[in-house]
Amino acid sequence: MRDLRGLAGELDLCRVRAAAGTLRTRVSLEDLVRLVGLPRSTLHRYVTGRTLMPSAVLDRIVIALGATPAEQREWNEAWYRLHGGGAPSVVPWCLPPPARGFTGRARESAALDGLVPSGEGVVLAAVTGGPGVGKTALVVHWAHRVRERFPDGCLFVDLCGYGPDRPLDPAQALGTLLGSLAPDEPVPAEPPVRVARYRSLLARRKMLVLLDNASCAEQVRPLLPGAGAGMVVVTGRDDLAGLVAGDGAHPVGLDVLPPQDAVALLENLLGPGRASPGLAWRCGLLPLALRVAALGGRVPAEGLGWLETGDPRTDVRTVFSWSYRAVADADPEAAALFRALGRHRGADVDLAIAAALGHTTPERAGRLLATLVRANLVQVVPGGYRLPHLLAAYAAELSADAGLRSARGGCERLPLPPASRGLVS
Repeated sequence: MRDLRGLAGELDLCRVRAAAGTLRTRVSLEDLVRLVGLPRSTLHRYVTGRTLMPSAVLDRIVIALGATPAEQREWNEAWYRLHGGGAPSVVPWCLPPPARGFTGRARESAALDGLVPSGEGVVLAAVTGGPGVGKTALVVHWAHRVRERFPDGCLFVDLCGYGPDRPLDPAQALGTLLGSLAPDEPVPAEPPVRVARYRSLLARRKMLVLLDNASCAEQVRPLLPGAGAGMVVVTGRDDLAGLVAGDGAHPVGLDVLPPQDAVALLENLLGPGRASPGLAWRCGLLPLALRVAALGGRVPAEGLGWLETGDPRTDVRTVFSWSYRAVADADPEAAALFRALGRHRGADVDLAIAAALGHTTPERAGRLLATLVRANLVQVVPGGYRLPHLLAAYAAELSADAGLRSARGGCERLPLPPASRGLVS
């Protein structure tokens, strides 16, 4: 189609095709008014080729007429040709600035490099790890480096899965994403229409979409494109196993930094020769703690007090608390076991030690530990489980607080189900 008359003719053919099997020659204008939600006179000007409709309206019409994702892309390309742009005039690039002094993560960056699509099809990656491990820093730094591989731009939204704010509803997130994709067009009010509009816009672009700080797979699924040649990277503290198993996400796990990279990060922030392996180890090799320690006047001490900043988004204890509270809300018994692990002085625990600390059975301790592993509060190691250094300090603080509150009742115990009582003394 080269002009508005051609556009109108193709739309008419779509109306005929959509009416097949209904004993009608085509989908009527009245039916389109009902499906698209525009005044009849306005819609008549659009479908007869008198006026070039906004691209959002064209999307709604062709979706209502049953266009496939491939056909939706063709319609969008035709609209831009008629509009005279050939491509969007503004390429959205919504990333925050990269973290200062970023270093390391070569293996994880290479894994993301290898996932960038070269043809059709949307690739999904799930970058997961414990609190403060630097998931956002990694994906933002990586995205800035590979921006040339996504000629149609990048979208970014913080889903607030963990933090002082409530997790972002998918409909709210779609409003943010649509505002970046089509800033001059109104955002539809109905969530299903937002999803259709979002997927239609992405279907003709090779874009990178970063969905940061997800709480769970269900929060992410409405934000996944239906077609195109782009890439979606999700970060979360949960292991996002649902996205891996159900949506084909490629898992990219993050742990603390290797010692040499941790020292290099401190030197990037403090200056050459001012970092030490000892300080890196006191920070548990955790990127957030390393950044806080680089602030002036930090003297390492026991516990987490020396890593306080007064900012809830960078205070290490507060950042840990968001993961702990999420577990406590979903599974109070797992949270109780996490506190109990804070009483253990060794590096690792096995099922027997965990059961003894929690005053429960090994089988039940295993189930609770699995919950803590999914939340990235506990790690699986050969022969057992491990609390990373600073998380162990946080668990010890929680255990001490719980001990003070229950001093009159003795040590804290996990309540046993009736069938298990008496198995553990």
